[in-house]
Amino acid sequence: MLEGRISNVPHVPRGRSLLDARDMMRNPVAVFEKYRARLGPTFTLHFGGVKASLVSTDPAILEHVLRRNRDNYEKSYIQVERMVEFQGEGVVNTHGEAWLRQRRLLAQGFKPAYLDKLLPMQQDVLQGLMSDFDRDVRKGPVDVRRQMLRFTLRLVGKSLFGRTMRIEELEQIADIIASIEAFAHRQITQPWKIPWFRLSGQSAKYQQLRRDGDAIALRHIRARIKEGLRDNDILQVLLETPYQDTGQTMDEPLVLTESLQMLVAGNQTSSNALTWIFYLLARHPKYIREIRDEVVAVIGENAIDYQNLHQLEGTVRVIDEAMRLFPPFWMIDRVALKTDEIGGVHIPAGVMVIPYIYGTHRNPAQWEDVETFDPRRFERGRSKERHPFAFIPFGGGPRLCLGANLAVMQILMIVVAFVRHYDFTLANDEPVAIQPKMLLQPQSAVIMNFQAAKHT
Repeated sequence: MLEGRISNVPHVPRGRSLLDARDMMRNPVAVFEKYRARLGPTFTLHFGGVKASLVSTDPAILEHVLRRNRDNYEKSYIQVERMVEFQGEGVVNTHGEAWLRQRRLLAQGFKPAYLDKLLPMQQDVLQGLMSDFDRDVRKGPVDVRRQMLRFTLRLVGKSLFGRTMRIEELEQIADIIASIEAFAHRQITQPWKIPWFRLSGQSAKYQQLRRDGDAIALRHIRARIKEGLRDNDILQVLLETPYQDTGQTMDEPLVLTESLQMLVAGNQTSSNALTWIFYLLARHPKYIREIRDEVVAVIGENAIDYQNLHQLEGTVRVIDEAMRLFPPFWMIDRVALKTDEIGGVHIPAGVMVIPYIYGTHRNPAQWEDVETFDPRRFERGRSKERHPFAFIPFGGGPRLCLGANLAVMQILMIVVAFVRHYDFTLANDEPVAIQPKMLLQPQSAVIMNFQAAKHT
């Protein structure tokens, strides 16, 4: 049963409900939203099998936990123990000096200057994807999420591994990752079944799947090292960039772990974001026309580069508003190492703190008409009125998503390509419900019709 109870937290409303754990498994956002509406921006929950949790949509608390007092908060066992089992130990699930050392090295591959060099290869990949997509839409409606998974897999995969990895290999890795993620999600939501998973051989089955995926990537890493091949990709950064403290480069097992973690995060984050962007554009077609006009005015017939993509301010506002309503990371978690207090909220040591991003993006103290799609919210003057942690689709603080710049660049590329070539509508006017899993994905397929754009 769900029960709002954290001992020694006198200043925070406590939620009480007859809902059982199955409601949290089916749709935790619905549960959180119920409590947020009743109890306000910060409340506590305790539910079966999970430690006491403090949930907050207050950007001041989020900033305190994620940035100002970040050394007191670590990722939870869910992200560390459960995910290390199948992902390996990389920058996503380490802490302290090991994390900082790794983060500084990996950041070299995501600087704007480097992404600008990467962009021409990305454009070549995108052109091939658009040709395939055009053949698909001529046959009838398409599932946008499935298409976006394919688009981002190839773009992220080629960003990481360059031109040498074949599409078939990328797709095999993606299938393996999807199977492992589904199994990991079962372990997180049903921790009492973990002993059975191990005894029944299911854990061993997925460990073998992981080794199969590792072997594909490892072949490319070893070939690059052995043959001295070079490519303008992130793998080259991982292999060649030295650590600041020792001057040595990353070893082979860590290169493997980091590259596959980035492939997982990049593919899933961007594909979900793009699905919601196209869904919202189809529901608000005037923004399709506005983006198209802006692309003509800013880029025209010039080649796309990192700079002119980011001059599409109206397009960026549309993307930001879509990620406000449907943030890829709907929540993140941290565990308090020591007792803390912020704004009268007492946080005991050991308590899980949940920065509830979906709710933060709907906090009425920061946003008006929270359910309305309105990109004007992100005009320069209006953005300055809000707390800097009122909008954090990629997280916040030093652990901000490492690939955020790459994700935004690829999202912009894809949106521009589609709006240039197509008008599009939803095949069904029924709203698409959310399905909060590791990321915020649609509950059902998003089926859309695409027609050649009518230029005015």
